[in-house]
Amino acid sequence: MSIYETGQYAVHPKKRSRLPRLFKEAFTLAIIIWIMSRAVGLADLYLHTTTRSILVDLPANNKGPGSYPYAVAFNESLCATWQSATSAPCLSNLDGWALYHPEVTESSYPTISNRSSSGFQVITLADASDAAIVIPGARVDLTSTAFTARTFSARAQCRSLNRDCEGSEGSEGGPRQTMNCTQAGYPGLPYYEPSSVGSSTGPTVNNYIFGVVNGQQGGAQYGVQDLADHGQTTNPVELALQMRWSSRRNFGVEDFAVGRPDAAVDIVPPPWITLYAGCTVTFSNVTVQYHPFNKSWEIMLEERSSDNFTSVLWSPTVWQIGTDQLALEMMTIAMTEMRPNVIAALNQYLARVMLGVAVGTFQPAEATDVRQTVPSLLGQYPVAPVMILVSLLLLYALLAIFVFTSSWLTKDETVILLGQKKKDGTPEEQSVLNLTQRWLVDPLPLVAAAFPGEDGKDVQRTVADSAVDMVYDGSGADARLSIGLQGVDGFGLRKRGVQRWFGE
Repeated sequence: MSIYETGQYAVHPKKRSRLPRLFKEAFTLAIIIWIMSRAVGLADLYLHTTTRSILVDLPANNKGPGSYPYAVAFNESLCATWQSATSAPCLSNLDGWALYHPEVTESSYPTISNRSSSGFQVITLADASDAAIVIPGARVDLTSTAFTARTFSARAQCRSLNRDCEGSEGSEGGPRQTMNCTQAGYPGLPYYEPSSVGSSTGPTVNNYIFGVVNGQQGGAQYGVQDLADHGQTTNPVELALQMRWSSRRNFGVEDFAVGRPDAAVDIVPPPWITLYAGCTVTFSNVTVQYHPFNKSWEIMLEERSSDNFTSVLWSPTVWQIGTDQLALEMMTIAMTEMRPNVIAALNQYLARVMLGVAVGTFQPAEATDVRQTVPSLLGQYPVAPVMILVSLLLLYALLAIFVFTSSWLTKDETVILLGQKKKDGTPEEQSVLNLTQRWLVDPLPLVAAAFPGEDGKDVQRTVADSAVDMVYDGSGADARLSIGLQGVDGFGLRKRGVQRWFGE
């Protein structure tokens, strides 16, 4: 309002005396500052309406050594004193696997069944060709901790053998039954239980994951001891699988999806649905990185495991420790999906089960390159509004420098008062700067201008020493203007000799 009223005063020259130069400069500067203040306000509003909050992880101080057991290492103590008359892999002998270390076998069951109480988990990395890796268990808090760790991985490559093996065609082009897989490279499939061969009910096919070494298949009776060299193998390992599930239907299964020619399973003899597959599994020692922001794992370095270590890792699988779990995982998919989906699922589940049944031989180890972070909420500011606001603030600063510099360099003009002299006889002078300031901050000069005395002294009053002298140049009845109670007319301002009231 002050700028508005001052502007109204400035544009009516007939109602005022000539404006001093400093008044004009001050009024112009006030307008510029008013415009810039509004521009800064609008820029600030624009900035805050386009700003959004983001969650970021800021670095924090790491704890001491031993505080980050997120890596996975092989427990060398299990094999440090291993002695076997048959030169079998560590922990494997004629009567079973890890017979003298029951905790090794017991710890595998929570892992392959994905229970939260397990000390380790096995997950599949889709962006690493479905590699399965061992990571810390679900109870380990990895929140806001990035690190690098050593662990182990397994990657399976399987193919369905049901259409590659010799089979017996059903009557009138009906469903076929796999009979011999020699031409597919697996002469041991199908494997029939010895007691069922020649029986009246026909041979029985049960779930098995067989190890294959140099074309020899084994694992149904004595695990790796069935194989040449008692289970010593090379990396990658070769496996032969057969799995069977009951459809609970003695006819009509051919009408299901698994009855199509491109299915991965046999549907005869009813009610059985049978899968035969050949697989190779590669074990690796890997270095992984954990990214807490999206809770993802990334393989940074992969090195194929040694043959001796591979022989230890595959032994529990050939001892059929994880066979039932794999059959359970595969049942729904094998009974409802076509060959590509069945094989893709078999690749993932087989790799996870083979690592899961071996986690009892692993132990936690210290991670490296640990970067502890703290989740923090930060504001993300767009570039455009930030630059606009900074530019306006910079102009503000330049304006302040300009005002300060111009004020410093401005020469103050003086007004000589006619008829008034100092004690030393020199003419009385008034500073134009002081007068301008008085006219800008005090309303009395405006009152004096609105009520001229018309006695020839109005010019001298405009440059009086004080704002009071510009208005009141007398006392009592001689005062040119009086303020206060004016008889019955109430409180107000009155000009001497004329009934003229302020506001008339």
